[in-house]
Amino acid sequence: MQHAVRSRAAIRTGLTPVPRPRTPGVTSLIDADALRVLHRAARTLLDDLPDLTDRLVALLEEQEPAYRAAVTKDPTATWQEAHRSLRHSVASLLDPRGARDAARRCSWRIGAARAEQGLPLDALLHAFRLGGSLVWQRLVEETSRAAPEDVRLLVHVAADVWNFVDEHCTLVADAYRQTEWQIGRRRENRARLLAAGLLDGTGRIADLPEAARALDLPEQGRYVVVALTG
Repeated sequence: MQHAVRSRAAIRTGLTPVPRPRTPGVTSLIDADALRVLHRAARTLLDDLPDLTDRLVALLEEQEPAYRAAVTKDPTATWQEAHRSLRHSVASLLDPRGARDAARRCSWRIGAARAEQGLPLDALLHAFRLGGSLVWQRLVEETSRAAPEDVRLLVHVAADVWNFVDEHCTLVADAYRQTEWQIGRRRENRARLLAAGLLDGTGRIADLPEAARALDLPEQGRYVVVALTG
């Protein structure tokens, strides 16, 4: 399913298709050369991060209706979120061990924040995969510009790039679902407190509109209350 999503993203955005992961048996020398090429391109992406962020936000506006609304509502916050995520992602290409924890914290915070805001999880995961596709495209473009003969070496790091994207999609989904569960628990507890206040007469008049919404009842009306004992 993930490969299918990537293919659709590539078709819709014109992004460079991701080559197949490397096969076992490649030599350490090839690995070293591939990492050299990857790091050279990634350093350029870091220097050009504002433009990369602009491109991602434009893709989100074009292809993801839920994000289109978010950009319209608060374009600065959406741009900064995309910028932070891309910065951690590209830094992880250069220093996987050193940047890993910060990148994971960033993705977790994004997942939790978007759950609080009610952004659909599918839209959030689509955004992360679009970001991964865009980073890959820029790596290929920069390598083609700087040293076309080195593009073939990127195939040996393709799996690592997409493993990172998959890991962070899972992380974002976990943060989203955990926050969604916490929100549901808070709402249930609040509804119980409001209902108890209505029944025992301790509720405040100012709380009546909230109580009606929480219990899904009209604010004005006639009610019959049945109390069971024993």
